[in-house]
Amino acid sequence: MRRLNERSGPRRALAAGALATALVTALVLAGCENDELESAMAAQPSSNSAALVCAKDAKPVTLPASFPASAAVPDGYVVTGVEARSAGRTVVTAVSPKPFKQTLADMQTAYSTRGWSASEGEVEERDAESNFDGNGLRGRWAIREIPDCTDNTSVSVLIGT
Repeated sequence: MRRLNERSGPRRALAAGALATALVTALVLAGCENDELESAMAAQPSSNSAALVCAKDAKPVTLPASFPASAAVPDGYVVTGVEARSAGRTVVTAVSPKPFKQTLADMQTAYSTRGWSASEGEVEERDAESNFDGNGLRGRWAIREIPDCTDNTSVSVLIGT
């Protein structure tokens, strides 16, 4: 009897190891999409991107004609930069002339009423982000309170396929 247990022990250990490896692989693969979105949002802007400015000082830029209207920032926000990224992705930077909490409400409303489904996001005291998909695309928006600009909030939107 003891011999049977000694043989099944290594088999059980191998099976447990294989299961653990499969679970880790599944978690890594599931996280790749989110990691890709986060890394694209965090990547250093190119020299063509606008620096962080207050709404009153922002110089607006035009969204490209190819940018989907359903992914545009809410009315009244000033688009300050547009950057083309690899794989057909676009990052839009903007500034909201509104406090963080109002900007958060605007972004949640805009992206929930234009055919997008929100997923994987979080709201903290001075920043928030959310992934979204729909309309044949996926993306992520992020907002941050701007400490040096009273009642202004920075906005970034990444959109791609």
